[in-house]
Amino acid sequence: MSMHADLSFHVLRYALQRVHDGDLSAALDLGFTIDEIRSMEALTLNDLEHLSRLSAHFLRIQVDHDIYRAMIHRVTEEAESKETQDALLRAGAPRSLMAEMYGWSSLQYAHRRRLLGITSTPGRPPQPSESEETAVWRHWRLHGQAPLAQRYLQAATAAGVTVAAAHSLVRSWEQAGFNPGHPPRLRSLRASGPQSSEA
Repeated sequence: MSMHADLSFHVLRYALQRVHDGDLSAALDLGFTIDEIRSMEALTLNDLEHLSRLSAHFLRIQVDHDIYRAMIHRVTEEAESKETQDALLRAGAPRSLMAEMYGWSSLQYAHRRRLLGITSTPGRPPQPSESEETAVWRHWRLHGQAPLAQRYLQAATAAGVTVAAAHSLVRSWEQAGFNPGHPPRLRSLRASGPQSSEA
C-alpha cells in the first residue's frame, strides 16, 4: 500500500468508526457530506482498503501554518516549563511553592521528587545566615522582571541557599510589609540595636 493509499484508508476507517460511535460531526468536519456518510456505512473493511487503493486521490492535505506554529510554540513552552519544574525541585523547592505556581498536589510533588531521585534530609533545615539573606534579597530585587520560577532559582542559586529557604524569606518579607531598600534583617537589627550613639 502506498503512503497516500495508507493515509486514505486510515481516514476512511476513522470516519466510519466515528459515525458508528454516534459522532457524525467528526465525519462532517473531515468534509464528507451526509450522502457520502450514508454510503460509507455500507462499506466493509475490505471495501475501505480497496477504495483507498484506487488511483484517484479523494484526499487533499493542507497545513494550517498559523495553528501549527502555535502548537509547536505550546509544546516548546511546556517542555521548558517541565525543565524549570525539575530544576526547582532539585534546588529544594517546597511543595507549597509548587502548588502555588503549578497547582501540584502532594502526590504529584512526592512522585516527581522520587522520579528525580531526590531524598528528604531529616531534621530542620538550617536558617540562612545574614550574608545569605542579604544575597537573596539583592538577587530577588535584581531579577524582579523575571518569571517567578526563574526569580526563585536565580536568587537561591546566587545566594547558595535552597529555593525553600528563599521562598520562606520572601514570604516573611511580604508578610512584614518590607519595601525594597535594605535587607529586612539588617534593617531590623539596626532598629533593635543600641540607641546611645544617636541619643
